[in-house]
This record gives sequence, structure tokens and C-alpha cells, in this order.
Amino acid sequence: MKKELTIQGRTTDEKFASVEAALRRMSRKMTNKVIGILPVSPVFEFAYAPDPDGIIMRRLFPVSGTVTKAGIAFEEKGKKEVRLTFNVENKISLRSFSSTHLLKRSAETIKLDFKVLAGDMITVKVEALEGEVVSGIWIGMVFEINIGELNKKSYALEEFERLTNDEISYIADEEK
Repeated sequence: MKKELTIQGRTTDEKFASVEAALRRMSRKMTNKVIGILPVSPVFEFAYAPDPDGIIMRRLFPVSGTVTKAGIAFEEKGKKEVRLTFNVENKISLRSFSSTHLLKRSAETIKLDFKVLAGDMITVKVEALEGEVVSGIWIGMVFEINIGELNKKSYALEEFERLTNDEISYIADEEK
């Protein structure tokens, strides 16, 4: 059952003090929630054909983070499966690992979840099985940078609201 709010006091000052006390109690019950959106970084490549070692992409990660997804499309793939291998190596920390996926379709997305450190080098290799030929290879990955690697900026709540409102207005104007 809800408790009814009554204003206490005889004088105006006492009544204001009563209202302020009630507002302080209510404000403790309210949650202040700020949602921060961390952008992801796309990592992508197009290769007309794999190099002689089957590699279609080489990249270096300058900061730590997580690779969460990959998408791949072949302009020509053939009917057989294709093996896609992600090899990660770091010559500073002397670590390495790989992840292999068999692809049946000419376009697929793959859910990944591997952590990379600053200095990790990734090579992506495609192997056509049973003599098939692959060409016109599009590949993209989603890289989420660790929050510790991001620049931090402090804003007063009013300034943050103004910045987001300005951005929303800009997007709305662009869509017209």
C-alpha cells in the first residue's frame, strides 16, 4: 500500500524543509542509469584469390580486445566445403592459437569469441577441399576494443544530454 505524502510544518520555511526531506528520500530510491555505447571496429578485406599459402587476410591488432563475429562470401566457391582458419600469433608474448571452421555455403556468418592482445597478428586462411577453386573472397570481422584501451571523457550530465541531442538532431536532418 502506498504511503501518502503529507507536508509537515506551520511556516513556509518548515513546509519547504518537509518537502526537501521528502524529495531527498525519493531521490535515493530513483536509479540514475547511463547507457554507454562502445563502437565496434570492422576489420575487412577482399581477395581475388588466396595467395600460394591459402592466406586471404593478414592483420595486426594494435590494442587488446575481442573478435566476436566474422562474415565471409565467395563469388566462386564450388559445391564442396571450404576450410576457414584464423591463426593468431604474438611474437612479444610468445602465444598462438587457431580456430577452424568448415563452410558449406557461399556466404556465411560465424560467431567467434577470441581475445586478442596488443601486438597479435592474425592470418586468415582458406582451403578449398577436394580440388575446388575459390575466388572473389570477401571477409569481415567485428573487433571490440577493451574498455581499458578507450579514451575516457568526463561530461556533466547536462553537457552529455546536449551532445546526444545535437547528434540526434544531426542524424534526423541527414535522413530528410
